[in-house]
Amino acid sequence: MGRWGICYLYGTWSALTGMKAAGQSTEHPSIQKALTWLKKIQNKDGGWGESCYSDIKQRYIPLGASTLTHTAWAVDALISATEKPTAEIEKGIAFLIRAGQQESWTNDYPAGQGMADFLYIHYHSYRYIYPLLALSHYNKKFLNA
Repeated sequence: MGRWGICYLYGTWSALTGMKAAGQSTEHPSIQKALTWLKKIQNKDGGWGESCYSDIKQRYIPLGASTLTHTAWAVDALISATEKPTAEIEKGIAFLIRAGQQESWTNDYPAGQGMADFLYIHYHSYRYIYPLLALSHYNKKFLNA
């Protein structure tokens, strides 16, 4: 489990993008398991959202709403390990574009952990940085191929 980002989405993104960057095959069982899990937990609005309780309970706890940062991590992980756009990726990209233009309580939801069950961190720039990263990877891999 990640101890910097909240927590399972961040860790999955880090592991998948790292494994793919190191040349691991998408057929690797760990990558397949991660892809299946990400698709399974996608919200109906196309995004992803993870509660800080994941860190406390040491298991994935959905937030009940999607956030820009969590969605960017999840969709970027899917992009890194997929050769063609999938429905999950397309829905995630649509969420990033739509939600990036709206104000919501989720824009201020913590994305980082300082001390479990005590201190959680909201990084003001993450709602901009990570969606832009995911959108640029989508553009480079699928639109400008």
